[in-house]
Amino acid sequence: MNAQMAVRGTNIRVPLEFIRLQPYVSPKIQLSNQRSERVDVRVLPVLFQFEKPKDIQLYPGQLVDVYIEENESTNNKDPR
Repeated sequence: MNAQMAVRGTNIRVPLEFIRLQPYVSPKIQLSNQRSERVDVRVLPVLFQFEKPKDIQLYPGQLVDVYIEENESTNNKDPR
């Protein structure tokens, strides 16, 4: 599984190495700005690791976006 991490607010991209999937999908409740609105989201944790680039400071809790490459074999499957 090929993936890369982009540090938000920068042009920095770091390649990621897939470790494993957590075996259970867990519920996560996200609240919007409106108090009455609730959205139920299911989350599948995917664990990656990376080697920290020498010229970049990264911190625990820093916001990043992770882009996972789609597998070629899933593109050709029949949608039925």
